[in-house]
Amino acid sequence: MTGAGVVAPMRARLPHALAVAVPALTLCAVAALQLWLAHASQLTPWSGGGFGMFSTIDGLRTRHIHSVVLGPGWRQELEIPLPLQEDAARARALPDERRLRRLGEQLLARSPGAERVELRVFAARFDPETLQPAGAQIAVLDVERDGP
Repeated sequence: MTGAGVVAPMRARLPHALAVAVPALTLCAVAALQLWLAHASQLTPWSGGGFGMFSTIDGLRTRHIHSVVLGPGWRQELEIPLPLQEDAARARALPDERRLRRLGEQLLARSPGAERVELRVFAARFDPETLQPAGAQIAVLDVERDGP
């Protein structure tokens, strides 16, 4: 058998091996990204691929946002309006600066006379000994109105 006879079947098998490996490598990459985001950016393990979803109750239902608008001499706690609930859910799932800033700007646009909005994201945490629940602040952002 010549060298050319051995190389041709190996070349034919390479695309097949690559096609078999790509889905597994993709799943591993998604899992690694989700784990990194969960630890580095407070992504809920129930989001971003959901590889950690059965390991925790930290999901959208156990997170909440406190929003307070402030004006000259006044302060008011604000409920997130229905049209902004989807943006609020994204901010609860991954409370990074970009998502919180977008939500804060939208809240300011709906609050005449307000100069600033304070956003605080909380997640439920449980004491390991007593299992008592408590809200732990996981993200904070203050958004100020640009211009008049």
